[in-house]
Amino acid sequence: MDASERAHRVAVTETPPAGASPDYADAFAVGRRASDGRSAERWARDGFGRLPRFTREGGLLAHRGPLGFSLGPWDSPDHVFGWRIAGSEPELLHLEARGRWLSGHMLWRRGEARLTMTTFVRYEMPRTGRAVWTTLGGIHRGSTPHLLRLAASAPGAA
Repeated sequence: MDASERAHRVAVTETPPAGASPDYADAFAVGRRASDGRSAERWARDGFGRLPRFTREGGLLAHRGPLGFSLGPWDSPDHVFGWRIAGSEPELLHLEARGRWLSGHMLWRRGEARLTMTTFVRYEMPRTGRAVWTTLGGIHRGSTPHLLRLAASAPGAA
């Protein structure tokens, strides 16, 4: 995949993090040039950081409100988009968020030719969690390719 290609949905190939037991999973990928040495964490920070203010604030509001996630501070070195960093290596960033109805894990994997973002969602309260994700999951699936394109085109991307 060339970095000029569009971000798109791909098959989920990641193993869920220990204890995740997901009820839902999806993955999206965007091309990565071999010369782009940014870590997976830098990719995530670049993508979220380049969101327009209105989109970023709306996303944070949805994560805290209907999704019910307890998020950390935006500018914390221990969080990305309010999600807690559960692990960060050059090739893999693991973010997690927990809430009343849902818990989520985002895995950002930097491969040789692409960057893949995999999302795992667990319904902590099955009836309510499923209803919330059924309502808001489409927004996630529609916005993730844009997020990955922003990360791929960030200044400093080789």
